[in-house]
Amino acid sequence: MANVLLVGDDKERTGGVKSLLALDGHRVTLASQVSRWREQERASSPEVVVASVERADSVLSVPLGGLRGFAPPILFVHRESDDNREPHVEERLMDWIVSPFAAEEFLGRVDALTRVRRVVMHQRHGAAADETAEVPRGRIRAALSSLLHARVPRHVKPPAPYLEVAARVADWSDRRDGFEAGHAERVTNFAAIIADELGLPDGETAALLRAAMLHDIGKVALPIEVLRQRKPLEESQMRLLRTHAERGAAILRALDSDDAVADTILHHHENVDGSGYNGRKGTAIPRSARILAVAEGFDAMTTSLVRKRLTPDAAIGLMRERRGCQWDADCVDALVGAIRPKPRSIALV
Repeated sequence: MANVLLVGDDKERTGGVKSLLALDGHRVTLASQVSRWREQERASSPEVVVASVERADSVLSVPLGGLRGFAPPILFVHRESDDNREPHVEERLMDWIVSPFAAEEFLGRVDALTRVRRVVMHQRHGAAADETAEVPRGRIRAALSSLLHARVPRHVKPPAPYLEVAARVADWSDRRDGFEAGHAERVTNFAAIIADELGLPDGETAALLRAAMLHDIGKVALPIEVLRQRKPLEESQMRLLRTHAERGAAILRALDSDDAVADTILHHHENVDGSGYNGRKGTAIPRSARILAVAEGFDAMTTSLVRKRLTPDAAIGLMRERRGCQWDADCVDALVGAIRPKPRSIALV
């Protein structure tokens, strides 16, 4: 059960939505004066905002800032006849669904957005309590499982809404990040190239590519000022940035049961010499994570908006220099060999 703020001034629009939310056990507060919905949000402290309105602008025209921490996501409920473009703002994670819809799909999206916020807020508070404490991973997962299921009714919901919300979170994170737009897609393409060069099995490749598309999902919890800061990050900011891999894995585990994808995201900032985020080294790092590290590293170096950008040739030179140290040698060779193939000579008879 979640605290939900339902925004809308049309009873015909909000009535059915409110009934569905109540049916699933959620506590619903109605903000019938759309222009004052932020006041209701501050008063009721919802985990998710559902906006059943004709125009998204009526909600977005109200300033979205002012809340501390990760603000409640907004789920827009549109009708097919509404003249609405899919909204995007940097201040809020937003999702949308078009009516008519299946009740299970709508409730799945509400549940998924609730899970994202709970994981982010849980990890935020845990980090604030003790940033250096090492907690066994099994205990973390057990605590998250208890947090996610204790108050959410266990009605059977299809997996599709959860996967779609995961993609939405990753897309929002990508748009806020300090790289040229399309970072996730490019990283996925580079990962596919490496996987093909190394001859990965189809199942392992599929999990790798899903992880590549979602690899920065944990940045949803980070302030945009940190992601786009041009001057060197302070130590506290760097510690915060380094939490995104663990946050991302936790968010994905809350939305998807595929541990292989979550583990790849968790370890994609490990270095093969053990100098990465969590100190894993060599083959103790999952192969998919070693591939993702090379794919992500190459794109980050060549498309950064906040650090000195390297040319592809310079990035390749740096990767060759650090192969076997920062990056897996076979993965580097696979990427370099694919994008800079050696010239072939043909003997003339």
